[in-house]
Amino acid sequence: MTTGSVAGPRPTPTVPPADTSDRGSLINKSSTKALIDLAAMAKRLRDEQIQAKVVYFGEGQKTNAELDAITEAVVAELQSLQMAGIKVVSQSPQQEPATDVSIELIGTLRALLEKLFSPRREGFMRRKIEDIQRKITTQFFNSALFVKLSTHARAALSVSYADQAVYLAVRTHRDAMLASIRAQRYSDPKVLAEALARFDSIEKGLRMDFLSRTTPELEALLGIYREVLLKFFFEEFKPGLGDFCWAVIKESRVGVGRPHGYKLAPEVFSAFREVFEKHFLERLALNVQGPIVQRATSMRDTFREETVQFVADPQIFSDVCTVVCDAMYDYLYTEGFLDLPTQWRNHLFKDRGAAG
Repeated sequence: MTTGSVAGPRPTPTVPPADTSDRGSLINKSSTKALIDLAAMAKRLRDEQIQAKVVYFGEGQKTNAELDAITEAVVAELQSLQMAGIKVVSQSPQQEPATDVSIELIGTLRALLEKLFSPRREGFMRRKIEDIQRKITTQFFNSALFVKLSTHARAALSVSYADQAVYLAVRTHRDAMLASIRAQRYSDPKVLAEALARFDSIEKGLRMDFLSRTTPELEALLGIYREVLLKFFFEEFKPGLGDFCWAVIKESRVGVGRPHGYKLAPEVFSAFREVFEKHFLERLALNVQGPIVQRATSMRDTFREETVQFVADPQIFSDVCTVVCDAMYDYLYTEGFLDLPTQWRNHLFKDRGAAG
């Protein structure tokens, strides 16, 4: 692949239908189709999160619990929906030659992103990867505690620790146990309050005991992600920025009908983001999933089977997209290339403040 060229006809890939009947089975597939499916699933999760956080930004903004519910609903839909097909349709480059404005946009975008991913900015990317690791940690603990797993998924997993077995039993029957505690007759309301507090303390203790056992796994997994992601960004994504920028500008058609190519107006950001993240996630899945799975499966003495399956979760790729793409949009905005819509500027400012 020649990265020095910013123009030239290339076929537009079509995202095939995502077979989501068994998300974990993606870990056993190394085909391009399976990895593109994984990218498409992550893109859909990302879009749902954006709709909640950006479209409803302000007084009606969704809470974290509601965002989790949205994610849960999307995953459930991906698991059950028999999709007729997902296609990203764009104008064929063969039919519409690159205009001077498009070429200028491609060159500017490429120059800015090459600057962002230069060795001088490695510290910046390491901080972003730390943000990704925090999101992976949250997902890992939720997965370990079965917070977001279906009944079928829970039945399919094996229990590795006594602490885990007891915690899961308490968690499964939690509502019934609390109802039983409340249904008893008490000589003093303080006794009920003490009983409920004692139950919460026991549950929390079991949860912490189990999670402490999984910490070595998590630390090893985060190390793998750190190394693989750094390699991806600086050794794989950066050398391919020529083709990436060409595809983004041409397929989004943000240069069509524009008098200049030094800045993208707010009204074209939606089309730009759609194609930008599609190609980013496809490159991410194609270059990252294989090495992570390979390293995880080669460390069976370190990782439980559930942990090996965890790396196939599309939510991880959606989180990587959120952290890195939002950072790129922020950077392109400060460099004067993107004139972001007001809601997006508020969204980025809010997330930057939360990270700080």
